[in-house]
Amino acid sequence: MRPNIYYSKRVGILGSGLTLFRSKMLETPQELAFIAARRALDEAGLELKDIDCVVTGSAPDAFDGVHMKGEYLAHGSGGIRKMVSRVYVGGATGVMVPISGWYHVASGLCEKVLVVAEEKMSGDLPHPQAIFRYIWDPITEKPLNPNLI
Repeated sequence: MRPNIYYSKRVGILGSGLTLFRSKMLETPQELAFIAARRALDEAGLELKDIDCVVTGSAPDAFDGVHMKGEYLAHGSGGIRKMVSRVYVGGATGVMVPISGWYHVASGLCEKVLVVAEEKMSGDLPHPQAIFRYIWDPITEKPLNPNLI
């Protein structure tokens, strides 16, 4: 394989961890992040002390009703005494979080990165879908009744 001149490191995924996908989970977002992180570390055969930095991702703060969500998730994601980056992109956070983790390693910034994406909007009232109805331009887009979910 020809080396890429822009990135000094090759990147691989060592483990993954998932929680259940269902509505009305009883665990807090921090607990869900911890469970996923622990499962990924176990599968990779690593401990938290082996990790250089943590990349987290979740929806914008308003959707979860938690201010400074990156700081809120840092503890549960394993970010104690580590560099923590938070990623959120409207509609593409789940894709951009591992990409951001890849860049952290490929650039040489970190050697081992724990990537944790968390989403728990089931407790929100009104449901986030109701919030999405107000983000469109009222003249050009609203008559089309667009939808993000």
